[in-house]
Amino acid sequence: MTTEELAKIIGVSRVTVSKVINNAGGVSSATEEKVRKYIDKYNFVPNSRARSLVGKQEQILGLFSGYSDSNSGAGSSITSHFATEMINLVVSEAQKCDYKTLVYLTNKEGDIKSIERILSSCMVRGAILLGYSTGSQEIKDLAEHGYPLVLVNQERDSYRENVAVVNMDDQASAFFAIAKMVQNGHRNILYLGCDRPRLPALHRHEGVASALVKFRSQIDRLTEIDCDFSEEKAYAAIMRAYSQEGEKPTGIFAANDIMAIGAMNALKELGLRIPEDVSIIGFDDISISRYLSPKLTTMRCDFRSIASSCVRSLISLIDGLDAPRRTELPVEFIERETLGPARSHLL
Repeated sequence: MTTEELAKIIGVSRVTVSKVINNAGGVSSATEEKVRKYIDKYNFVPNSRARSLVGKQEQILGLFSGYSDSNSGAGSSITSHFATEMINLVVSEAQKCDYKTLVYLTNKEGDIKSIERILSSCMVRGAILLGYSTGSQEIKDLAEHGYPLVLVNQERDSYRENVAVVNMDDQASAFFAIAKMVQNGHRNILYLGCDRPRLPALHRHEGVASALVKFRSQIDRLTEIDCDFSEEKAYAAIMRAYSQEGEKPTGIFAANDIMAIGAMNALKELGLRIPEDVSIIGFDDISISRYLSPKLTTMRCDFRSIASSCVRSLISLIDGLDAPRRTELPVEFIERETLGPARSHLL
């Protein structure tokens, strides 16, 4: 039996039946009671959306990501290595807890309505969100409905009892990266960042800015370029910066490994040696970083710990158990082959 067929039997519209099934409101109490009686009478289960009305609810977590090339007008596929790692690990961690995972890529960063439709349908019991703008009013509105949510690298603090945040210590890590440059005598430093309103970008910018204040007597120049976490944009930025006349930066800190790789490719094409001429530090420690030539020095994020914290926090929220509302995980400095002393520091 379909929703439309049941509606005809009851004598109401299909929309009315759908509203009752999805607890969407907008139906009088008398009509809702009537619809629910017929649902019970016919043991009506039109699809997975209504399972929770008649029996055991599926143990499914939702994982929603705004990291897709649809954000820049293309098709729908994952463009972030961080998101790829997280999706694989969240699925694995959820399986350990006897949960399945529904992975959904939204069409654009602000497409929260599709997330709300899935949550209200009862297809998933709660959701992990990653890749959305910090301070999103749409996600705050979503949280108002009481759905269990875990926000990954999105908000500084939780703002509701049904919301937990899991973050990396990006600010301290970015500060540390600049400090390592200074320690190696680099006085002219280039920071490849991102201007998007996302917490990792904001925190890493803040860490760089605080390092500039701390080491102002040891840094002659620190230039920041928005490369949007993009390998191609980082490559183009380095080609421009190092093709111009004048003194060039001897140290580059990239806010992710992908931009660091773009920078390395550009420097090699320009005939510059790494780290003899230019040192580079990345961020994330994606799997390819250790196999580059030279191997990339970077800030390592423990993706498995992030995924585990997200899954366990969400399940605790679903089960009504005490869960940390804010988790901040440390980042580890991994020194390989792309960081060395500035040439002037060797004199």
